[in-house]
Amino acid sequence: MQTKKWIAASAAAVLLAGVVSACGSSKDDSAGTTSSTEGTASNTSGKQVTLKVEVFDRGNAPAGAGPVTNNYWTQWIQKNFGDPNNIKLEFVPVPRNQEVDKLNVLMATGDAPDIVFTYDMNTIYNYIKDDGLADLTQLIGNAPNLKKYLGDEVLSYGVFSGKQYTIPAKRTLQFTQSSYIRKDWLDKLGLPVPTTTQQFYDTMKAFKEKDPGQVGSKLIPYDFSAINGSNITSPFVLVNSFVKKMSEEEFFTYASSNNTIPELLKPGYKDGLQFLNNMYREGLINPDFALDKDGKQFESDVANGYVGAFTALAAHANLMAPDKVFDTLKQNVAGAEYVAMDPFTDADGKTPKGIYDPIGAHILIPKTSKHAAEAIKYLDWMAQADVLFTLQNGIEGQHYTLENGFPKAITTDEAKKTFYNNSDIAIISNGKEFGSTDKNIEATGYQFPGYEELAKQTIRNALKDGYTMPRFDHPIDAEIKYGTTLKDKATEIIVKSIIAKPDQFSSIFDAGVQEYLKIGGQAVQDERRTAYEAMKK
Repeated sequence: MQTKKWIAASAAAVLLAGVVSACGSSKDDSAGTTSSTEGTASNTSGKQVTLKVEVFDRGNAPAGAGPVTNNYWTQWIQKNFGDPNNIKLEFVPVPRNQEVDKLNVLMATGDAPDIVFTYDMNTIYNYIKDDGLADLTQLIGNAPNLKKYLGDEVLSYGVFSGKQYTIPAKRTLQFTQSSYIRKDWLDKLGLPVPTTTQQFYDTMKAFKEKDPGQVGSKLIPYDFSAINGSNITSPFVLVNSFVKKMSEEEFFTYASSNNTIPELLKPGYKDGLQFLNNMYREGLINPDFALDKDGKQFESDVANGYVGAFTALAAHANLMAPDKVFDTLKQNVAGAEYVAMDPFTDADGKTPKGIYDPIGAHILIPKTSKHAAEAIKYLDWMAQADVLFTLQNGIEGQHYTLENGFPKAITTDEAKKTFYNNSDIAIISNGKEFGSTDKNIEATGYQFPGYEELAKQTIRNALKDGYTMPRFDHPIDAEIKYGTTLKDKATEIIVKSIIAKPDQFSSIFDAGVQEYLKIGGQAVQDERRTAYEAMKK
């Protein structure tokens, strides 16, 4: 199919610098209509093939947008990929908050779509162990666009026991947690943004004692929600800053490979919990944190001006999007303002924090699929720069305008109607791609009008001194078997330790750890250590 050249040359050159050179228009729906896949043959049998693709149903479609299975973008994909290749796309909805359970049912009954995906590593390990996934080692060789976009490092995360069982999506920015503090409160007290743990503690004490916001008994100097809740806040950046240096073997043994089980056994972790215990006793954290399962109380307290500081996901829409928490705070409290901070220092003065792997969800093709080749063909088509750009940003003039070389979303109701689930459609990329970390950060800032600089600084802080979790080349059976039980037990230990009386803290924590080890923690440690030794050999 004939493709058009990029327009607005100078802006587009900045926009896609470092990305695979693009063709196709960014102004109309002919963008990315090339049917070339450079190595995968088109379906020439004359018989149309149906390719089933999972899509998250978040239940947030704007009025008039159509369902996630039949809307502007599913039709665009059908026109630009399906029709030229004699493939009928069928999108299969899976509720986002039930995705693992629903996927397990579909896989167990043999009804799973040809393309599915999940973030849950234990689920992936189970599928590999049960021989439920197609071996993609040979097929990936027919996907030059996909291989070039993802790169060897990202693809290596989908290799288990020497075989390519998953296609990991590329995570364009690996940040997770960042910390925020009320600048107007600091200004009233003549205090700087804290840069060390001690300064942070002293500032929280000052907030408690001097109440610069004049909120009385509702004041929460440092806030977070339930440890096991579906929320965006966490105290673990603070806790992990107390962790002591470990050997590589210790790191592989004690760290959480899937970032879901709190890392109780790391040396120094207990000290971090004791620090929180002390803050709890001094009234410096929310005494009811364990009850806030969905984080709504946290958001309400921030919006009403009760919270001095917190740690949450960097550049998060719940906080910074129009009409969300920070906008509500400004309406409720004149002059209220949060700024970024990064104060939780370790023994070396660094501010360590866990970050995501360079991947997002794992894309899987079930072994029961009869259309693995077409599935890879679809992903390879999506990996073309013009196609991916259009899927992620929409059509220029309809969904975005260019500002400083980056797309700025058009927020009219009509634009929202046809642009609401694109991040779930462009499954090969977790985050928008502009060619470099700096450009990706800059572009992300534009998603938060009025908070651009805050969003960018929280991302930079979240990436600073970041480390990824250890990765094994095969499933750790003990984690699959005991993972859920250990996560629940670890959460229980943490909560009980934080709220313990001072003279009972050590006994509660130590007894909890011993029980944790007995119910599977020791087995996980032993297997991880053995796996590490085998990899080193």
